[in-house]
Amino acid sequence: MAYIDQDDTIIALSTPPGQSGIAVLRLSGNNSYEIALKGIKAKKLKPRYAHFTEVIDKNNNLIIDEVVVTYFKAPASYTGDDIIEISCHGGYVAAPAILELYYQLGARPALPGEFTRRAFINRKMDLLQAEAVADLIHAVSDSGKKIASETLSGKLSDKVKNLRKELTDIASILELELDFSEQEITTLDKSELTGKLSLAKEHIEKLYNSYSSGRILREGAKVPIVGKPNAGKSSLLNALLEEERAIISNVPGTTRDTIEESFTHKGIMFKLIDTAGLRETCDPVEKIGTDRTMKSLEHADLVLLIVDLDGDRDLKFEKDFLKQRPELPKIVVYNKYDLNQSIPDINADLSINISALNHEGLHELCDLMEELIRKNYHVDGNSLAITRERHKNALSNCLFALERTQNAARDSMSNEFLSLDIREAIDALDDISGQTTSDDILNNIFDQFCIGK
Repeated sequence: MAYIDQDDTIIALSTPPGQSGIAVLRLSGNNSYEIALKGIKAKKLKPRYAHFTEVIDKNNNLIIDEVVVTYFKAPASYTGDDIIEISCHGGYVAAPAILELYYQLGARPALPGEFTRRAFINRKMDLLQAEAVADLIHAVSDSGKKIASETLSGKLSDKVKNLRKELTDIASILELELDFSEQEITTLDKSELTGKLSLAKEHIEKLYNSYSSGRILREGAKVPIVGKPNAGKSSLLNALLEEERAIISNVPGTTRDTIEESFTHKGIMFKLIDTAGLRETCDPVEKIGTDRTMKSLEHADLVLLIVDLDGDRDLKFEKDFLKQRPELPKIVVYNKYDLNQSIPDINADLSINISALNHEGLHELCDLMEELIRKNYHVDGNSLAITRERHKNALSNCLFALERTQNAARDSMSNEFLSLDIREAIDALDDISGQTTSDDILNNIFDQFCIGK
C-alpha cells in the first residue's frame, strides 16, 4: 500500500471496534489541533490536559457524544506531530459518527500503521522499535511480550549501533590511510586489522545466531504431533489444550487435514499441529493429509512422535522416522500406558509414558518440551535477540561482506577494496535500523500493522 502525504491530518479508531466502556480515536498531523476544535464545544485545548467536552456537528447543531479530549503538542507526542486523542463511548454508533464528522472537517482515514510510520519518519523511533510496537500488540505469550518490550525500549537498537560503530571505526582507519598514502603513514598493521575484523564478526554472528531463540519467543515453537492412525494424536492435542478441539474416532484416517492450536507452558508458546496419520493409503483425500503432515515437518522446532502401546507392535515406521533429520529434537510419546505398560525399544533419545485419555504424564511432557526448546534453541529471556527474518537476512549480508573483507585482507589487497566491503557491511546494519531501508520494505512492514497504530 502506497503511503501518501505525510503532512496532512489523519484519524483512526485506536481501540477495537465493538461494545466497550470507551473507544479512543486519534488525530495526528500539522492541522490536527485546528481540525479537532472544529468538531468540539471546547474553544481551546491545553497540552497534556484532559478536557471534558462534547463532539458537535455544528452544521446541524447536533451533539454526537460527550467525550474527553487530550492534546499532545508536537514534538512531545507519539508521532512527533500534534496528536489529539478523543475518548468517547464505546459501541457501534458514537465512534463511527465521530469519524465521519472529522472526515467532513478535513481529516482523512489513516492507513495501517501510519501513526507509527510517522513516528519513524520523525525519528521518534527507529525501524526495530517500530516493528516492536506491532509485536507488542500481537504478543500471545509473556515471553513474546517481554522481548517486544525490550526491543521497544531501544536495547536492541543500541546493540546494532555498537556493532555499527565497530565497523565504522575500522572503515575510518582504512580510509584515513588512503588519504595519507603519499606520506606512507600506516595506522593499522595487518594483524591488528585481522583481529578487529574477527572480533566484529564474532559479535555480529552472536546476534545472527539469536534468531532461532527470538523467533520462538515471538511466534512460538512449532510442534507437529505425528504417528500412525489411531495412535492418539488428536487425543493428545485435546488433552494439552484442555478442550475438545479435534474429532476423536476409532476409525483410522479420521484426521485428514492439519489442525493448529496453541498453548503456553512456563513462558513458551507451543503451536501444536495435529496431523494426519502416516501410512500407505490409496485414498486421495487422506494422501493429501499425509503430504501436509510431511510439509509441517519442514518448519518444525520439535516433534512429538506418538506410539500406541495398545496397538500394532511393528514399529519399523517409528524407527525409520527417528533417523530422519537428526538435528530436529524429537520426543517419543508412548500413549495408552494405562492399557499396556510394556515399552518397546526403538532407540529413542527421549521418551515419556502418558495416557492422553486419563491425562497422565501430561505435565511431565510439557516440562520436557519446554526444556528441549530452551536447550536446543538457546532460549533465554534475559538476552537480546532478533525476531524477524528481515533482521536475519540483513545480518547475513553483513557477515558475507565482512568475510570478503577478511579474504581481501589476507590477500593484501588495497585498503580501497577493504573499505568498500566494510561499508557494504555497515549498510546491511543500517537496513535493520531503517536508515537505508527501501520504501518497498517499509510499506511491507507497516502494512502489517492494524489501523490506528
